[in-house]
Amino acid sequence: MTVAFPFHPDRRDSSLGYGDYLRFSKLVRERFGLQFPEKRRTDLEMGVLQAFAASTCTDLDGYYRLLQDPDGGMVEMDRLVNALTVCETYFFRDAGQFSALYHHVLSQVIERRRPLRTLRIWSAGCASGEEPYSIAMMLRELLPDVDDWAITILGSDVNVEALDRARKAIYGEWSFREEWARQWRPRYFCRRGNHYELIPEVKRMVTFARLNLAEPNYPAYETNTTFMDLILCRNVTIYFPQSLILEVVGRLYDALVDGGWLVVGHAEPSLITYRRFQVRNFPNALLYQRTGEPTTLPSDWEGLAASPAVGVSSLRSVATSAPTRVSAETQPPVKRGKDLVTRSSESKEQDSFDLARELMSFGRSERARDLLLELVKESLEEATPCALLAQAYANLGCWPEAECWCREAVRLDKLALEAYYTLALVLQHQERIEEAIDAMKKVIYIDRHHVLGHFGLAELYRSHGQLPHALKSLDNASRLLDARPADELLPESGGITVARLQGAIVRQQQQWGAEANGL
Repeated sequence: MTVAFPFHPDRRDSSLGYGDYLRFSKLVRERFGLQFPEKRRTDLEMGVLQAFAASTCTDLDGYYRLLQDPDGGMVEMDRLVNALTVCETYFFRDAGQFSALYHHVLSQVIERRRPLRTLRIWSAGCASGEEPYSIAMMLRELLPDVDDWAITILGSDVNVEALDRARKAIYGEWSFREEWARQWRPRYFCRRGNHYELIPEVKRMVTFARLNLAEPNYPAYETNTTFMDLILCRNVTIYFPQSLILEVVGRLYDALVDGGWLVVGHAEPSLITYRRFQVRNFPNALLYQRTGEPTTLPSDWEGLAASPAVGVSSLRSVATSAPTRVSAETQPPVKRGKDLVTRSSESKEQDSFDLARELMSFGRSERARDLLLELVKESLEEATPCALLAQAYANLGCWPEAECWCREAVRLDKLALEAYYTLALVLQHQERIEEAIDAMKKVIYIDRHHVLGHFGLAELYRSHGQLPHALKSLDNASRLLDARPADELLPESGGITVARLQGAIVRQQQQWGAEANGL
């Protein structure tokens, strides 16, 4: 590697001041119910900076105003929530709960539903799909005639980027941490290089949909969230305020049939929060069942039930029945990323670059940066790791470092499209608009079908006062989208669907057209 890199790896040019922290945390709490108290301020900062780096805004004030725009800000809001919701999970996560499901709950539900041969199961907050697919594999083990049953397994999440990974159903070694998963992998997965693809028979048992649990659009036929036999909602509500937790739990109760089951994370149980359910104890697991007979609380707890925010943490009724092992998903995000690097680096089946990409998909840009810095020191001169390193630095708000690695990638490969695209955004964030336009033009020169390139160029032209060119670029982007499925996720977009971007383009065409005509 010939590039001289004069920057300190940990330096940032951009961070959230206290006022920014307050206004962005309030915004995501109101939209998605996500809480970012002071101890999680770094998590919020990392997510906001990552989404901001992918936007076309030049400063945080403009970015915040765009997020508040009910029309023009929808694309950016999708990207932000994807960056803030960490979607790391694995198959059969929490063996105690899955053992209770396999040996007791699912067997009971199957017998109850055998006359009609129907089952309805919902994984609420399914992330990248390992949880609902684990249930699907269990059903194939428990039901010899599984293909003769009408089975609904719904996986929902607010993160559309995670849902896209779930639909593809291709997983790395890190998703097979549990012994159960390793034992069943030869039966239900096909090896694809360093990854494993789920077999079609299991994949087609699960459907995925975007759903925001903070919104009151469930249970409803429109969202396919009614008459559920089993709901898994694990380690989702731990990020919600108590008032919203009670609303969500109430809606989940209503979504279950009588006799239906609810599974929550080990950090979530509370007799007050789940008092409408009957508590069911199993070895290393505690589940809730809707029976129509709420849990009877001691008389001196009734006042607390009326004011659930008071003393809830002291009433974790099942802390002693839960395993002492702490699940990976409830660890602080940065620490989880570090564990991921350590574990996967020891695996001979996954190289450093694939791991860095995986870390980036989990929002672990700092860990990806560190890994890539080591990689570019040891590897031959290759543009691809340099381009990804540039993206990691951009996610951290380190514009000079990001530009440096973009230019190194371009030096090594004059057709390094991803490097040119990142460079255009980095230059725009530094308000070097003419240079940004030149970089984005190269993206389109390399790939004239690059939708985000045309869309980004439109934004750059408009910010430079060239409305006719901006409108032409919007038209080009719109034509390219017309030929693609509405629910398709645009590659490297941070979780933007074709339909969402098309809607944004239509609104911009109307607004900019009016500006061009002096209206």
